Amino acid sequence: MASGWRWERAYDVALGLSAISWAGLGLWGAEARPWSVRLALAALNLLVGGLLLIRHAPLASGGPRAVLAALPSLILGGAAVRLADGPWPLAAQALFGLGAAGACASLATLGRSFAFLPSRRGLVVRGPYRLVRHPAYLSELLMALACATVRPWPGALLAGGAALTLALRIRAEERLLARDEGWAAYRARVRWRLLPGLY
Repeated sequence: MASGWRWERAYDVALGLSAISWAGLGLWGAEARPWSVRLALAALNLLVGGLLLIRHAPLASGGPRAVLAALPSLILGGAAVRLADGPWPLAAQALFGLGAAGACASLATLGRSFAFLPSRRGLVVRGPYRLVRHPAYLSELLMALACATVRPWPGALLAGGAALTLALRIRAEERLLARDEGWAAYRARVRWRLLPGLY
C-alpha cells in the first residue's frame, strides 16, 4: 500500500468516525430542530460516515484549484443548515426530508465511489444517476432551500450562494470525470447536470 494512500485511509477513518458521531450528537444536541430534521441529518451523517470507511482509493484527485472550486458550496450549504434554528413549518420539514432522502439514495448508489471533493473513484451511471448527472447535489440544494424558508435571513443568502457556487464544484468534478473512458457516452445519454430542461 502506497504511503499516500495510508494517509488518506487514516483521514477517511477519522472523518468517517466523526460523521458517525455527529449523527448521535445531532439527535440529542439540536433541540431547536424538529425530530424529522434531526432524524434526516442523522441518517445522512451515518451513511456518509460509513461510506468514508469503505470507499475506494481515488484513481485521480483534483488539485488545489478543484478543492477551492468545491469548498464554497460545501461551506455555504452547511452554514445554511447550521443556522436554520427558527420554527420549522411542515412544508420546510417535508422539503428537507425529500432532499435528505434523495441525498441518501444518491450517496448509497455511489457506494465506494463516494467523495466530498472532486476526485475520480469510478463512474456511477445507475439509480438516480440515470436521470441527472449530479442528483446528490440537487438533493443538497433542496435541503438548503428548506433551511432558507426557516430563516430567510441569512439562510436565503447562504442557500443562493451554495446554488451559484455549486456550478463551480460541478465543473471541477466533471473535468476529472472526463478522463474516464465511459464519460462521453454517459454525458451524451444523461444531458442534464441538475434539472432536466434547465441545467
